[in-house]
Amino acid sequence: MRYLVFVFLIFCMFLSCNGPTQKAGDDSLVNIVISPTAAPLEKIAAKELSHYLSKLYRNTRFEVVDNTAKDARYVIFLGRVDSFPELMEHLAGNKPEGPESYVVTTADMNGREVGAILGSDPRGAAYGVYRLLEKLGCGFYLSFDTLPPDQRESFSFDGWELSDAPLVRDRFVFNWHNFLSGCSTWNQTDWEHWIRQAQKMGYNGVMVHAYGNNPMVQFSFNGVDKPVGYLSTTQKGRDWSTQHVNDVRRLWGGDVFDGPIFGCEAAIVPDANRADAASRLMHNVFAYAQQRDVDVYFAVDVDTASANPQTVIETLPPEARFAIQAEQMAWMNQQGGTMWLANPDTPEGYRYYKAQVQALMSDYPQIDCLVVWFRHGNTPWMALKAEEMPERWQKQYKKELEQTPEAAKLWRSHNFFALNKVVTAFERALKEIGHGNVRIAVGSWRFDFLPGCDRFLPRHVTFIPLDWEVLNDRSRLRSSESRQVVRDVGEYRPVLPVVWAHHDDGNYVGRPYTPYSNFHSKLVDSWACGFGIIHWTTRPLDLYFKSLAEQVWRTTENRSLRASCDDMALRWFGAGAHKTMAEYLYLWVTEAPKIGRETSDYFIDRKLSDIIGVSTGYLQRKKLLDAVKDATLAEEEKQRLNYFKGLERFILDVHRTEEAFQRSRELYNTGDLSGSRRAMAECRPESIIQAYARFSRLGGITRGEQGLVASMNLRWLTHYIRHRQMLGTEPVRYNFAPTSHDPLAQSMGTFTFHFGPEKEVWECLGTQETGAPTFVVPADVRIVRDSDLPGAYEEICRTGIEIDRPITINLQPIMTKGGRGRTAPASLPAGNYRLILLMLNPDSTGQRIFDVVVHVNTVDRIDMAGQMGRNKSILTPNYHVRLEKPGRVDVTLKPVQGKAILCGAILMPESESGSEK
Repeated sequence: MRYLVFVFLIFCMFLSCNGPTQKAGDDSLVNIVISPTAAPLEKIAAKELSHYLSKLYRNTRFEVVDNTAKDARYVIFLGRVDSFPELMEHLAGNKPEGPESYVVTTADMNGREVGAILGSDPRGAAYGVYRLLEKLGCGFYLSFDTLPPDQRESFSFDGWELSDAPLVRDRFVFNWHNFLSGCSTWNQTDWEHWIRQAQKMGYNGVMVHAYGNNPMVQFSFNGVDKPVGYLSTTQKGRDWSTQHVNDVRRLWGGDVFDGPIFGCEAAIVPDANRADAASRLMHNVFAYAQQRDVDVYFAVDVDTASANPQTVIETLPPEARFAIQAEQMAWMNQQGGTMWLANPDTPEGYRYYKAQVQALMSDYPQIDCLVVWFRHGNTPWMALKAEEMPERWQKQYKKELEQTPEAAKLWRSHNFFALNKVVTAFERALKEIGHGNVRIAVGSWRFDFLPGCDRFLPRHVTFIPLDWEVLNDRSRLRSSESRQVVRDVGEYRPVLPVVWAHHDDGNYVGRPYTPYSNFHSKLVDSWACGFGIIHWTTRPLDLYFKSLAEQVWRTTENRSLRASCDDMALRWFGAGAHKTMAEYLYLWVTEAPKIGRETSDYFIDRKLSDIIGVSTGYLQRKKLLDAVKDATLAEEEKQRLNYFKGLERFILDVHRTEEAFQRSRELYNTGDLSGSRRAMAECRPESIIQAYARFSRLGGITRGEQGLVASMNLRWLTHYIRHRQMLGTEPVRYNFAPTSHDPLAQSMGTFTFHFGPEKEVWECLGTQETGAPTFVVPADVRIVRDSDLPGAYEEICRTGIEIDRPITINLQPIMTKGGRGRTAPASLPAGNYRLILLMLNPDSTGQRIFDVVVHVNTVDRIDMAGQMGRNKSILTPNYHVRLEKPGRVDVTLKPVQGKAILCGAILMPESESGSEK
């Protein structure tokens, strides 16, 4: 403090010497003064202030200093109020009030004007910087920043009068490790951008969830490691129907990728290193958040099979664990039967939970709030029956009900009694290992768990409910009656409802949900102490995040959606297009369609209806977009305009092609094959995906948009290909190759595809699909291909299966799931086909003689050594097949001497046979 006073007095003397009427110093230099004891966030804010002001004032230099030695004409003080106590004498009591509040003002000091950005704490100082910059014309959004089109000639303090404070304590953004289009594929720079942009908008926390199989959560107990899965990529990991492909650059729109695998760098490592790479990545992510004074909420599963690893729990003595019968738990890829749960009330059982907390806090000491996450049912702790609880628990539970008999009627009452045992163990462990300052919370889907948890969990435990029912337009926060559920609990404990910017189960692509009106009033009515926003992608969700952030600050409390649209239009599209685009954004965010999902095999999993209404709305909004003249826009503004044009057309085209697809399927089901084929001719999802990739590059494609390019190719286009095969208009192609599977994945993806050089699609079958071992010819080994054979054959013959006993391959359209964990093969139409088998001898040792039986009545003996002539050369026996009625073609390989080999198979409708050799 003495040092600060001394520095400040020297500075005052400097001002005094220059006289009250003279502006001395370098006109081109502005000093941004921070305290020598400034917090990391204050230093970051000062650096960013210098960066942005330099872009606004082209003839001025901005330097950050922790003293006043520079001879600058203007000086800006930035930091906490208590960093500059003497300055406050000149501010006439103008000071921030309350946590995270700020004041931006100017002061006359000895006849000279200085600027001040003062926060009640480091966060307040940073928010003061960002709001000042916005007042000067900048814009901060989740996806990017905007700058005003014109730089100013010279610096001044004009407009430097503002103050603000948040109206709710906790404001966090929540991205969930799930999908290729979500944070599972983010690299360090993507995470840092997300954290930085969230803070610029006024949020103060980030939340990450890890399912029990996520490799970022690992621990060992009694010498046994917890099994972990993968961060999904396009070649590893299967969570939530992730499908695999050989090279994403070959997908439609694949030019948005710069390598064959799409995924984060931490996931593209040897399997043995995947847990260490994932935890190292997230450690660095959380360290970045801590540096910026952003709270880290970490939600860890306790209520899935993978979060209760049986190989680990079975190391506990019998008295430290208890059994439940889980017959109905197959949905989350969990097996039925007996499952063991650890008893935290026993010394050894508690040690098991403590080991998890120790490992978690060792990897991520930056965690501010540890969230114990559970599901809604069909999972261990929620499937637990009251009579399965340890006898001691049953007695305790009975006593609890004697105190409050009405608790017996609460939803899953005994489950929450049991869950409290785990929460208590986690909290005890945090205190014992020196992290007693970490908040503890519980979270789950919907709001119906609140009453039961409120009865059995300590009042200081925070509740984090997900407003999942917004999917069905039944948001808990939109109606006063529904908010009562939150209000009854929020009156006595911290509750942080999580709203959805979009929904992974059906409202995923297009616009976000319409932001809540009077959002702060709804939070107050719910007695919520804050909120979170869940999302996976970023663009084009910016308006949602911006609107809700603005509504929970004092000066913009409950700001109207139209005002937010108006402001965004000005910053995104400039003054010339301001009014038109403000109207467009409002219509778009309130009326445009939302489509798609990321949690099943189907990108479009339901019939898209009201094509007339969709088309009418599109034309109405297109008229506004077309009214903006490109010539009036800066390049960045033009790209944003064209992005929305592309997004609008994409949504319309998806509806149109889906309508034709549905019509084709309906005609097929009535037996009208010709009509079905005509309708299907209108369906070109390939061009739609290509267009999506093209407009998504405008302004810089995001990881989420890249993930959707992959997802649409593998979970949308492939269903169209399957239907074309059912109609006999596209060949059925199989590639026999190694496939990767993930037994710990939830709703695991099934299929692996190979996209050829011409984007032809092959379904890959490996050991799991055929029961036969696979082989791979090394990349440096030359494969001999006759000049009249397609180049794709060389790729297909680099892998295959080796068969030592008779095996039958069913050739039919690409199979698709008929439900979770089931497949539904489809029939080929009656007609003539040409079957081409692809073979290659992977080695030169021994003979390989086998019989090929095609469609029961065609038998062909293959002598690979005799027929190939050259080692590593491609053999393509082919056969004509006649299907008298709809069905499939079976190919049986019977080894005679040595093992049979099969690399690929193509079944072509005879009319298509001219396209392949």
